[in-house]
Amino acid sequence: MAALDVKKATDSLTCSVCGQIFKNPKYLPCHHSYCEKCLEKMQVQSKIICLECRRETTVPAGGVKNFDNNFLINRSVDELILKRKVEGETEVKCDKCTGEDLVETFCPDCTMFLCHVCNECHKHSYRYRGHTIVPLVNLRSKKEDISVQPKPKVMLCKEHKNELNYYCETCEELVCLYCTVKEHNGHNHDTEKKMANKQRSELKDIIVPVEGIIKDLSEAHDKITDMGDKIQQQAGEVDKKIDEHYVKLIEKLKEQKEEVKQRLGEIVSQKEKKMAAQLEEIKSTQAQARSMKEVDAVKERSDEEAFSAKKPVIDQMKELTDKYKKLNITPVESNNMKFYPRKVQLPQFGQLVEGDLSYSQILYSSRYTREGGQPRFKIITKDIKGRSCLLASSQVSVQVEWSTGEVTTAQVRDNDDGSYTTSFVAKQAGEVKLLVSMEGEQIKASPYTVVIHKSYTAVDQPSKVINNNGQMGQPWGIAFGRDGMWAVADCNKHCIYVFDSEDQLMRQFGCNGKHPGQFSCPIGVAFDSNNYLYVADNGNHRVQMIDVNGNYLLQFGVKGKADGLFGSIYGITVYNDRVYVADNGNHCIPVFKTNGEFCLTIGLGQVGGPHDVAISSSNHLLVVDYSHSCVYTFTLDGGYVGKFSTKGTARGELDRPYGLTADINGFILVTDSCNHRVSIFDQNGTSIHCFGSEGEQKGQFNHPNGIAISPNGGIYICDSGNARVQIF
Repeated sequence: MAALDVKKATDSLTCSVCGQIFKNPKYLPCHHSYCEKCLEKMQVQSKIICLECRRETTVPAGGVKNFDNNFLINRSVDELILKRKVEGETEVKCDKCTGEDLVETFCPDCTMFLCHVCNECHKHSYRYRGHTIVPLVNLRSKKEDISVQPKPKVMLCKEHKNELNYYCETCEELVCLYCTVKEHNGHNHDTEKKMANKQRSELKDIIVPVEGIIKDLSEAHDKITDMGDKIQQQAGEVDKKIDEHYVKLIEKLKEQKEEVKQRLGEIVSQKEKKMAAQLEEIKSTQAQARSMKEVDAVKERSDEEAFSAKKPVIDQMKELTDKYKKLNITPVESNNMKFYPRKVQLPQFGQLVEGDLSYSQILYSSRYTREGGQPRFKIITKDIKGRSCLLASSQVSVQVEWSTGEVTTAQVRDNDDGSYTTSFVAKQAGEVKLLVSMEGEQIKASPYTVVIHKSYTAVDQPSKVINNNGQMGQPWGIAFGRDGMWAVADCNKHCIYVFDSEDQLMRQFGCNGKHPGQFSCPIGVAFDSNNYLYVADNGNHRVQMIDVNGNYLLQFGVKGKADGLFGSIYGITVYNDRVYVADNGNHCIPVFKTNGEFCLTIGLGQVGGPHDVAISSSNHLLVVDYSHSCVYTFTLDGGYVGKFSTKGTARGELDRPYGLTADINGFILVTDSCNHRVSIFDQNGTSIHCFGSEGEQKGQFNHPNGIAISPNGGIYICDSGNARVQIF
């Protein structure tokens, strides 16, 4: 008892809410304790937020009294109160009677303070036989070294009022002997002491990992502290570099200032030389003119002198006049000198980057390219939080790892805005990897996979020709659906052919008419994501939605010039639940939802005779214009991007193009109808290749129209004039 520091004990046993010694302290699940009454004050609805760790706890049913008791604090509080009484810091009254007699003795065995009368009774009582009675004065003067500890409180069963000296492990609660026979019969229970020893052993095992946790946390604390020191050190180095960069910028500005001033001096010197030469010539002429004034003296001369002076004067006057006429009497130079500061703000001083640049991105419109091309990629520098570092400058290297194992270095250009452009020559087909490093460390987006396909080469003969046993009339539109299925619109036979992935005819449906499921000169066909077929029913001025078995689903559109109405429709494509229709009659591209609801109009006032539409690999709308012999590009919401090609017969030129499609690599294929060929362009509109000529032989065309690319890369072309489909 003597070892207890009262002040420290008081501080540690004080509730942080009321500031008093704990009264009936309760545990929260976070193991922080408060007085029961204080917890009631802290409760908001059914929640309590711990003031120590801010953890939110739900109050158990029945209120805060059902939180666990903190027996350790309770015992310490009892010990503190006893200590204060022993030391005389608080008033001591007899624990046996209610009289006012002075307390004289203390019984350590039952921790009771006794007055003279009660002390005599205590000594002679059979119940307290063998107890040690200590005079209070001796205890306070330390004459007797006696360990004084508060007597454990006896807890009684609420139901049976017996001592709780058993513990039921099944229910995890103290019980009395009677409880073990009744309510807890068959449960795992034993005496309080045995169960307490068992619990201590189990608790010891449970908290074994605590040592490791403490060790880990200690190491983490040291690492974090060390990182704090490193942050300060790095900040100092960065601060020094900022100052050095500032000095360099100032010196550079000073150099530029001196260069400008030097140039100013040179300009002034040149002007002064020209002005001096002009002044010298003017002075010479001025002196000559003054000498001529002496002619006035002829009236003072004799007659003979006047006769002889006339001719020289005339000659001199002519010379003076000629010289004067040639003389420039306005300043040959002006004072028109100005200094024009650059009409921009001062250059950005620099940018602080948190972390490294390993989160930088690689941007490219497609991961596919063609053999022999030179794909370009853009690297955007970003920090650990994904913020663009527009001013960051770094050492960037890009390695190209080929499928053969060879590694080459790609070209890298610093764009001076925190981005870099890299390119390499796609010298061979196959899969390659771009390994992008900054400051010697690979960024997280690396390696970046690029697929190089074989380039388009001269096409002599088709791999297959399909004419439906000579029954095709005028195949016009063609499109691919799921699983390699494809469909062709025959505008002459007013029907649709559906083929499987092996190019075998599965079914034919439709006939000439105006009723649902009938067609009048169907031209464009397109599949949606559900494999439903959309048909541009040209003669009926409508779009019909049909399943692959020929069952009619819906239709939209009638003839007219307003929004959502059709003039003369040709090509059609479906993308992201939007239907894009080439309306040649209304000179625009109306856009609908797949249920036929009108959305917007694209290209009105820009395109002349749109005949087909397609979506590029960069998600742009491509429109082939029959009237203007070119291809337009728009954003999917109608923004104009550009156009390429013009009318002609040379490679890269078009003459009345009908159909187009785009592959996954960004290449655009156009059926050049009046040139009887197929022209291939890259995504920038540069001519890549063309094949075909006019004729009836395989590989020749007679006004080709629709074109589509199969999932395995085959090029399917509607050779309308020859009533067939050729596959390359």
